[in-house]
Amino acid sequence: MKRLRFLLYLCTVISLASCSTPDITVSRMLGTQAEIFPDYKDIIIPCNIAPMNFNVLTEGEHQLIIEGASLELQVAAKDGLFDIPIKEWRRLLRENMGQKLSFTVARKENGEWLAYEPFTMEISPDSIDSHMAYRLLPPAEQWLKIGIFQRNLENFDQKVIYENKLSENNCINCHTFPARNPDKMMFHLRAKNYNGTAMVENGKVTKLNTKTPETISSLVYPYWHPSERFIVVSTNIIYQSYYYHSEDRMEVFDEKSDVVVWDVERGELFTNELLSSPDAMETLPTFSPDGKTLYFCTAENVDSLGWHIDKLKYSLCSVDFDAETAQIGTKVDTLFNAPKDGRSISFPRISPDGKQMVVVLVRYGNWSINHKDSDLYTLNMETGELKPIDILNSEEVESYHSWSSNSRWMVFSSRRDDRLYTRPYFTYVSEDGTFHKPFLLPQQNPLTHYRDILHAYNIPELISGEVKVKAHDIATAMRTEGTTLTFRK
Repeated sequence: MKRLRFLLYLCTVISLASCSTPDITVSRMLGTQAEIFPDYKDIIIPCNIAPMNFNVLTEGEHQLIIEGASLELQVAAKDGLFDIPIKEWRRLLRENMGQKLSFTVARKENGEWLAYEPFTMEISPDSIDSHMAYRLLPPAEQWLKIGIFQRNLENFDQKVIYENKLSENNCINCHTFPARNPDKMMFHLRAKNYNGTAMVENGKVTKLNTKTPETISSLVYPYWHPSERFIVVSTNIIYQSYYYHSEDRMEVFDEKSDVVVWDVERGELFTNELLSSPDAMETLPTFSPDGKTLYFCTAENVDSLGWHIDKLKYSLCSVDFDAETAQIGTKVDTLFNAPKDGRSISFPRISPDGKQMVVVLVRYGNWSINHKDSDLYTLNMETGELKPIDILNSEEVESYHSWSSNSRWMVFSSRRDDRLYTRPYFTYVSEDGTFHKPFLLPQQNPLTHYRDILHAYNIPELISGEVKVKAHDIATAMRTEGTTLTFRK
């Protein structure tokens, strides 16, 4: 037994030592950068992220040398893919936290190994939330196959939360969680036999009928109050238009919209004239991290909207909210004035530490995912000053975004890769508010995955753990009559 233990120990030592013993020897440097996909050069990554696998885009035999402060790992490419072993990767992250890893790609030529210029990945000690929830759907919002999925960001596991094949291939609206809590979520289904809002709490599913005689529609775009007692939601009458003469091939717009607050404990909806004015369209609401302020986007009504969509411009406003008395304030503050600025704002999202708000700006409307000019900005909530986040913006669409629990990471939607499919990109946000070079969601084989998948990533939401609910339980609950909400007078 002692001899067996010694042999196992010896094998372990040899195995670990082999990671620090180079498999190849580089003869000389090429003096150029390697062509790789995705672009993971000189980025900051979380200390708990999945292996940052990438593909080298030149032909030939390649080897990857990863060097940390005390460890070296070599990985041979297979069909151009560097598939980094997860156990060794985690050790590299753990032992080099707060430091940089050096990545050198070498190519074999005439029996010699020639190395490209190395690049680095800095390992931040700030972790990212372990999971991300998102919809996968075809471009142009087609309903044929839509699902809400979750991805473990610490590895490559993807699981289904719900797919519309269980409910007559219906449309599945946006999902939301309170403060990134995976034990509670809600989303809306639109279908003849499954129509309603699904509320998931600790694996139990409840169907709610959220259309009342006093509201123009069921609940559409939601955001939770930090107390988890309230959800602020817009109600929207939505239309789509398709264009042959514009680079923005499709437009989605509201004919009418209001904002209401849902008291989850009492099953009541309530609002006031500031959030539901007949002279304006209010939408895309959110709460401040302390729950004392309610933000919403609002636009003046436009005559013959389908013909004058370019005149639809949204401002950003705020109003006080008292959670103890369940009362909405009576005075509106305007943070961004669309008629004065000439642009339109959407998706206000405040970091959990309350330090900064990120918004989306476009020329008109609020369906920014279809606007090539859509960019991310920071908004100073005291002065109203807007600054473009240049390092995140590209010539293509940047849109929906979600903060991590510790405010150090943000995921956002971008079409920079092929102009058609939306992909999730991550950025590190320093404590001083500086954003850093973004990187694409890691995949085991990124080139194959992003080339072959025919669905876009939509509404990426960071969550602190796995959503534990059975998709069939959701479908079963949505076939029941459900509970109807009431409207508080």
